[in-house]
Amino acid sequence: MIIHWNSDKAHRCPRCHTITVDSPSKWEVYTCCTCGSRFARWPRMQRFLRHVGVTCENCTKRHPVPVDGVPFGFLHRRHIGRGTDMPSVFEAWLHEPDELPTHRDRLLYLNTHTTRADAIADLAHWRSFLGRQEDDLSPVLAVVVDEEFDMWASDEHREELLDGTVDVYGVGILRPHPKHGRFHADMATFTWGLIAPPGLEGIYTQAGNLPESLTAHAPRI
Repeated sequence: MIIHWNSDKAHRCPRCHTITVDSPSKWEVYTCCTCGSRFARWPRMQRFLRHVGVTCENCTKRHPVPVDGVPFGFLHRRHIGRGTDMPSVFEAWLHEPDELPTHRDRLLYLNTHTTRADAIADLAHWRSFLGRQEDDLSPVLAVVVDEEFDMWASDEHREELLDGTVDVYGVGILRPHPKHGRFHADMATFTWGLIAPPGLEGIYTQAGNLPESLTAHAPRI
């Protein structure tokens, strides 16, 4: 069922009021990323309108996860539920999978997790067991954006955090499970709250490949 959008706030979902569209068009049908509602300016014309699905900037933004600096995959961060304290889930996607050359846009969806580190671990599993480095089950290092960091806690870096010139990370080990072999984030090895330049999130096969600003915090693998 497609419902009518709010005439005064067309960018919000008319059911749960989540900001769903950046620049709404009268000729498109949108899907709310939070409650799944579909809405349009003229619902009765749905058969003639373009259905564009989820267009929320937050949910469609790609967060690159390279391997040693080489493009490999990315994350989508999606919020679920309603309200201002909505939990998030993280989708892991792979670039140009050789096993599915005809896949749409040459992208492959892998899995959805409740933590960012576990989503990155899925990319590490693909690389080590099914991808470019087949049967390589060596543990790897991960740099993960620390979304729990309170940017208002540090006077020293507050302005840099707000203008995007630094980010906050955790560094730890992704290792295969001893029974089923799937990679997982070994949370006991992670060091969180590390301030460094933006764009460093990714998988690193050796400590020497880590960005210089984070090398000192890398655990031994």
